Amino acid sequence: MKTYIIKKLSETDKSQLFDFYKKVYNNVDKSFIENIKWYYRIGYNSYEPIVIIVNNKIIGHAGLIPNDIKLQSKKYSVIWFIDFIILPEYRAKGYGKILTLEWMKICPHQITFCNNSSLSLFKKLNWKSNSSTNRIIYPINYFNVIPLLKDFRLNIGDDLVRYLLKRKLKKTKLIIPVQVSEKLIRELVRTDQEFEKNKATLIRDESWFRWRILETPYSKDILFFEENNQIIIGHVFRYKNIKRLNIIYTNFKNSEKNIFETVVKWSIDNQIDFIWYVTTNIKNSNSLFSMFFKKKLNFAFNTSSSDLSRSLESGLTNAQGIDSDIDYILRDR
Repeated sequence: MKTYIIKKLSETDKSQLFDFYKKVYNNVDKSFIENIKWYYRIGYNSYEPIVIIVNNKIIGHAGLIPNDIKLQSKKYSVIWFIDFIILPEYRAKGYGKILTLEWMKICPHQITFCNNSSLSLFKKLNWKSNSSTNRIIYPINYFNVIPLLKDFRLNIGDDLVRYLLKRKLKKTKLIIPVQVSEKLIRELVRTDQEFEKNKATLIRDESWFRWRILETPYSKDILFFEENNQIIIGHVFRYKNIKRLNIIYTNFKNSEKNIFETVVKWSIDNQIDFIWYVTTNIKNSNSLFSMFFKKKLNFAFNTSSSDLSRSLESGLTNAQGIDSDIDYILRDR
């Protein structure tokens, strides 16, 4: 019989936790520990991540972000499964399954965007899945995004591509983004509408937007684009000499033209290498985002509610880059 201890994050020694993170993630620094309550939205309710300890050593971690889902008139408390990892030397010994089963006891409704390895484990535990969510990339600097071209470092080629893209958008109005404020948060709540009433949708109320956008450690990199009640929120993200714009939120009035094109135009002028976008409605972006750079995401879920389960089989209709941790998954780690 395996001897182990399961602890909540709040019960775990911070120095021991930091040592664990340094082993499993690249370039992690103390800012992650300092902002850990934000990353896992600790304090929103009683749900929080857990660790598994063997011989007084943290050998595994299962993170979560609490959220709420609305289906028709009923509200469900759910948890996103994130940051699930076991130390390499303890893998294939059953600890991953033990930790996942303990994590599943925290809340009866669980959802996640996950890689193929995690999906394989979840399916063994009777989770269901679909691939109705798409990650789409719109390249601007092909010479810093495509590996074969990246090696040549052709700045002249990048300048030419930017010139041609901007020329194509010469009639498009340029919008200067602003940083998100309390006033804009209230505007977001007002314009964020329900989708199909018979489909499960994520609830984004004022407290949710405030936590996700105003209180984030990345607040200085969050930009708000707005025109005629069309809203896009972008996160300027730098990683390995690549500067990208994550479109993390769009409100219900957005279409494939108009404000999307203004964001592209702004990105050209501000040395963005590519635009990253997550959507469940691929029709909104077919003509703007290259299908060559489309990737389906694994969405998996487990719930005690048969009604919620049936709805989630077709995915979350309003999932975007602002949900789960898919926007900041590489957060200096």
